[in-house]
Amino acid sequence: MVNDITFDRKLEYETAFDGVVKVYSLKTNKENLNDLLIGKYFGSFIHNAEQGVFLRMFKSKKSWPKTRLVYLNFKTEKLRVIKKTRSSYDIWKGTDLGNGRHSIEIKPTEKIKHQI
Repeated sequence: MVNDITFDRKLEYETAFDGVVKVYSLKTNKENLNDLLIGKYFGSFIHNAEQGVFLRMFKSKKSWPKTRLVYLNFKTEKLRVIKKTRSSYDIWKGTDLGNGRHSIEIKPTEKIKHQI
C-alpha cells in the first residue's frame, strides 16, 4: 500500500533465464488510476515517492529487455515516461535523495536521477 493506494498484480509472462524476469499487469483500488494501467505491463520494481511511484514498464508482454522507467503520479493521475532503456538487469533499486530527488539504479553501472 502506498498513500492509501493498494496494488494487485497478475503474472502475465515470464522470460529470460528460467523465467527469472516476471511481467505483470497491475490494478489498484482507484478506478481512475486503473484506466492508466489497462493494457500495460510492469516488472516487479516499485519505488515509492511523495505523490506516486516509480515503476518499470515493459513495451509489451514479450519486449524484455525493452522497458521504460515511468512515474505514476497519484495526485495528477498521470503516467509519465522518464526514460526508455534496454537494461536486462532485473534488480532495479530506488533511493530517495530528499527534496523530491530520486536515483534509480537500472544496472550496477547506470543510475537515473530524477527530480519530481
